Amino acid sequence: MANSRLSRFVLVVWLLIVPAAIYAHHSRAEFSPEMLEMVGELVSIDWSNPHPILTLRVTADGDEALWEIQGYGSLYTLTRAGVTGEHLTAGDRVRLMGQLSTRREQLFLVSNMLLPDGTEIVFNRHAQPVWADSAVGGNANWVAGEGDLVDTVAENRGIFRLWSQPEENRTTIVPPLTQEAAAAQASWDAMDDTSMRCIPKGMPRAMLTPHPYELVDNGDTITVLGHEFNVVRTIHLSDPQDPASQPLSPLGYSIGRWEGGTLVVETSRVNWPTFSGSGIPLSEAVEIVERFTLSEDQSRLNYHVTVTDPATFTAPATIETYWVALGETVEPYDCKIDG
Repeated sequence: MANSRLSRFVLVVWLLIVPAAIYAHHSRAEFSPEMLEMVGELVSIDWSNPHPILTLRVTADGDEALWEIQGYGSLYTLTRAGVTGEHLTAGDRVRLMGQLSTRREQLFLVSNMLLPDGTEIVFNRHAQPVWADSAVGGNANWVAGEGDLVDTVAENRGIFRLWSQPEENRTTIVPPLTQEAAAAQASWDAMDDTSMRCIPKGMPRAMLTPHPYELVDNGDTITVLGHEFNVVRTIHLSDPQDPASQPLSPLGYSIGRWEGGTLVVETSRVNWPTFSGSGIPLSEAVEIVERFTLSEDQSRLNYHVTVTDPATFTAPATIETYWVALGETVEPYDCKIDG
């Protein structure tokens, strides 16, 4: 284990047996799957994207060390579940549950935190409370229900609104990889994930985050605004250019058309290295077809993606998810490079 000083803190950190799969995350591959518990004093709180950064003073046998604590979640995912920076106060002695980095010393990913007043905060919305029957944050406070929907029939805005993910609902089917793609994935370094460097994702990953999306009608074009990393896409409806004449870019060049009530978008000219957070590669020959289908009552937008890349997949990969109209308002996604 990379944390050579860990043995000093055996009185305050110990192993717990917890299924690691529950805590999987696209940019957390450097962290051990083993869940640990840690106790210390909060020294500082940096409540910012891509995730909050806390400093924790840990003392054992008279020795002190300052640990960097990464909060599991972005400000949007945390705030929506009821967690804000106002819950934390420098000087508080807190109890943490999380994972150690296997790459960097004294770096810890916090999933759960117990405050001095007995309040438990769940940073990882896929996790459950550990010390209390209920908690602030977590999936129970994240999931939206029917009562949270706006009156879409009365508003009659069609697809042109802010769309939110009501729950974890993505289904991804990945066919066998080509030999070259499998080798590239095997050699991929999780530390190269761009999310922790505040670099906006390219297609198709730009459309597959828990953050909201807004579709804006501009007549000849549709703008897609992705909240995470402030992504801006343009879908060309009228007089599109020949894609072959367009430069390569992370979001590619998108041409849309209506098939009944479904918006079909074809995207090519994508220059983005990975299909997923697990390092599956993409080539510049990738072609992406998206289908946005509005429900009859306009409250749900179904989303289906087909990704064709002969250099990567032996057959097309598919992704399905959906969003609903929650009437959310979101703050700009200001991001700080992870140190």
